[in-house]
Amino acid sequence: MTQPNDAELDAMLGALLAPPEREQAGDRAFLARVERTIDAEAALARAERRFLGSFVLEAAVVAALLAALWLLSSSALLAPLAGPAQWGLAPPLLLILFLWLGGTQRLRT
Repeated sequence: MTQPNDAELDAMLGALLAPPEREQAGDRAFLARVERTIDAEAALARAERRFLGSFVLEAAVVAALLAALWLLSSSALLAPLAGPAQWGLAPPLLLILFLWLGGTQRLRT
């Protein structure tokens, strides 16, 4: 078997590496589908960042409210309202806060 000369090798590589002669309709449809997928993933990432940021902020607010409730319930002025376990008001207020937190997050979806 003989080795191809440089001209034959260049012609063969040129034919193999040449761009397609015309763009096919399937390529355009595939490209449009990929671009839509990338845009949808970017929008989803933005929505997730917004959701996570608001969730962290609202969780911090709930934690601050619980700390304030705990501090107020341990004061002598509010001790009769707190009850013997120091958490008499906490369960209903916790329920209200968590329902509010869940409701605001659900409305954003």
